[in-house]
Amino acid sequence: MKIDLNKTISLTKGGLLDRENTWRAYFENTPDWKETAISLTAPLILANVVLSMVLSRMSGGFVSYGIGHGFLSALFISLFMAVIVLAVFAVVINLMAGVFDGKSDFSRAFAAVTFAMIPAWLAGIVGALIPWVGVFVALAGVITALVFLYQILPLALAIPEQKRVVHFVSSIILGIALEMMIGFLLVGDRLSQ
Repeated sequence: MKIDLNKTISLTKGGLLDRENTWRAYFENTPDWKETAISLTAPLILANVVLSMVLSRMSGGFVSYGIGHGFLSALFISLFMAVIVLAVFAVVINLMAGVFDGKSDFSRAFAAVTFAMIPAWLAGIVGALIPWVGVFVALAGVITALVFLYQILPLALAIPEQKRVVHFVSSIILGIALEMMIGFLLVGDRLSQ
């Protein structure tokens, strides 16, 4: 498998501008999560992290991770955290789908989280260009990503309509709690010194 930039651009545009049709077409024959990672997730995470860091350093804008570190250290931390966040939310959403009478399928959950994150990743790049208010652009991207995630989950994991809100809210709360625990484990040693 290799990265097909045309496919990445097509899926990204479709995921933003023609969501329903792009999602439905993608989920008709959902590829394995590794194919989604190579064709969509990895290029978007790399673009988000590298461009937002470079643009932020050039413009004095907002960068989400690695503030106060050297460029390479911040780049590594940002890439690592972006991958961890995506993986944790895909696992949580997948597990919670089974709890709430949906269909557990990690490849579909991974694709759903990836498609939902497109506006957040792109807003992070744009936000890095704008000093002082870039954080609000990034926040708008995250809010949009949450809306997209709420919309895509029934399609991806067959979450019943009557359990959709509970599945969504409990998945987000559990995902954030796990992210905080992972973050504490990773940086907790430094804080205690």
